[in-house]
Amino acid sequence: MEIATWITPALDMLAIVMLGAVLWHLRRDPAATWDAREQRLGEIFERLRVLVAQSEGIARDLDGTLGTHQQRLRALLDEATAAVGRVVAPAASACADDAVIERVRTLAEAAMPIEEIARRVEMPAAEVRVLVGLHAGRPATRGGAARARAATAVRA
Repeated sequence: MEIATWITPALDMLAIVMLGAVLWHLRRDPAATWDAREQRLGEIFERLRVLVAQSEGIARDLDGTLGTHQQRLRALLDEATAAVGRVVAPAASACADDAVIERVRTLAEAAMPIEEIARRVEMPAAEVRVLVGLHAGRPATRGGAARARAATAVRA
């Protein structure tokens, strides 16, 4: 029975403490806490919307800049191609005309040395070697013997 004498006041005290804790928690307004959290979340979402809008604008600007850069590079490429065409075309026409090229090919097929061909057509030996080499790379119209003679003339 001794136990029963002090349990009742202890349980009463525990109930009072728990009631005090509940009142202390209720004293703080839980709705205000939730409202503050919702407000912070709203601000975060608004900042995210602004960031998305800014990034879309920056992406559009970047696309425009890249497009302009690509057009400049394309223009430079076209200009360089045209410049190379202007340089190569006169060099090819100044090198030799079709009659001289055909004469070099004919002499090369006859297995004449490069220096002799260069002397006869009045061209530098290096250009004659190029012409003979280009001719040797093409399929021969008269068979494999002509190709072999041209290759021998290039080596000579």
